Amino acid sequence: MEPLHIKFEFPEALESRKTLLSSQINLLNIAKKIELYKKLRALEVKRKTLLKKKFKELESLLKKLSLELPKTPEVKKVKPSSSQEPEVPPRLKLEQELRLIKEKLASLS
Repeated sequence: MEPLHIKFEFPEALESRKTLLSSQINLLNIAKKIELYKKLRALEVKRKTLLKKKFKELESLLKKLSLELPKTPEVKKVKPSSSQEPEVPPRLKLEQELRLIKEKLASLS
């Protein structure tokens, strides 16, 4: 197959050349960003691996510590006895206080 030549006018050729160079610049910028992404991803994987290793060390240290600490009996939580004041919802407390203040005001009048 023979090469095919197409004749462009000068302005068309100049515009095509500019477009081609602009495309090359964009591709090179994309390639730089891809390389940066690869470096950052490798750094992330490295740091995650290190963090995982540190967590395993911490876990083993906590296990050793729990084995060395003395055992204590479980403490049961004591429920408050019913002889104490029954809890009144805050809304009722406010209404009671309001009623008392109104009664005092009425007795002063």
